[in-house]
Amino acid sequence: MTTSTATPQPKPKRRRINTWDSPWLNPKFITGLSMVLIIGLMGVYGQFIWDTSLARVASSPLNLPPPWAPGFQTAKETPAPAAAATVVPDGVAPLPATAATTTDTEAAPASSSSITGGNPLQQQQQESGASVTGGNPFQQQQQESGASVTGGNPLQQQSSEAASATEAGAAAETAAAAPTPRVRTSRFGTPSWDHPLGTESSGRDMFAVLLVGAPRSLRIGFIAAGIGMIVGIILGFTAGFVGGWVDAVIRTLSDAAITIPSLVVLIVISAYVNLNNITYMALLLALFAWPGPTRLIRSQVLSMRERGYVQMARLSGASTMSIMFGEMMPNLLPYLAASFTGNVSGAILAATGLEVLGLGPTRDPTLGITIFYAIRASAILRGMWWWWGVPLAALIIIFSGLFLMTVGLDEIANPRLR
Repeated sequence: MTTSTATPQPKPKRRRINTWDSPWLNPKFITGLSMVLIIGLMGVYGQFIWDTSLARVASSPLNLPPPWAPGFQTAKETPAPAAAATVVPDGVAPLPATAATTTDTEAAPASSSSITGGNPLQQQQQESGASVTGGNPFQQQQQESGASVTGGNPLQQQSSEAASATEAGAAAETAAAAPTPRVRTSRFGTPSWDHPLGTESSGRDMFAVLLVGAPRSLRIGFIAAGIGMIVGIILGFTAGFVGGWVDAVIRTLSDAAITIPSLVVLIVISAYVNLNNITYMALLLALFAWPGPTRLIRSQVLSMRERGYVQMARLSGASTMSIMFGEMMPNLLPYLAASFTGNVSGAILAATGLEVLGLGPTRDPTLGITIFYAIRASAILRGMWWWWGVPLAALIIIFSGLFLMTVGLDEIANPRLR
């Protein structure tokens, strides 16, 4: 009797779930998103690494007036404060200018006039330095000793002492009220340790301008693209799902809006509308940001409404809003995200074009306004590459990041492109 022993079969290995095997972990999408986040979060982490107030108009200590403005000189160039006018009692002649620096013993001979008018020969003697009549021995003795032989005129002595005290008090007040000279700072400065990206014509630090201006430009694009995307979703779903004459009207309006030269219309509107805020500019740009998403969403909804899961939802009695936003919207997220990033790029490009022409909010530091100031100050001809090169490099990073995000989202939405 023979027995056979069956060899045990090895257990199949359990397949591990790869958490990184996700279409959203696209390297192009992640790289582009990282570039955009670095630029967008500059306003958050920039205030911890640098003084961002150096970029704001009328609040930066480097935003100084021109060198010819009053008070703009160093301590060495500051002129001495002018002597204040002396208040002299009525009937008493004013003291000469040298009386403010003389001592009390010199104050008496410096006052050459008396209450009654004085001796004209004595006045001529003091002006020329010699006596006309040969000199009075009593007067010479008085000048040498500093005291009058006969006692002098008590009223004249009292007026001289009062005038000296008044001049001393006025000089002290003038010295105390003298303005402190402003210190010169580097304008048109090349990159250095104090200013890593240099300074511009107003003395504003370009690194601070970058930290404040780049997120503002990106914010304009996100606001305009967000408003355009919301309008496009509503119109696109309505046109694609309802159909009929509603679809015809919405399709005609979107096609007509795309053919309009948006930049020319924006230039005309911004020339008459005061765009003193980046929010107003974003609202203006949103007027032409809805046709693209509308056409994209309409075409996708037209192809999706005939699919099986949509038909099953209709047969089960689901409402129209539930079908559109509960069944169809999740499948459109990659397309919506790709359209959104494209609209952000277009809005930033349009905003930069308006700002370079000087039609944007000039008080808010943005990348386009910085380029406008650089062009107006002939920074290219002066060789100030850091003035126009810094915002240009930031725009290149923004557009490159948004482009990589769009390509990555296209690969996520269409697996055949991977």
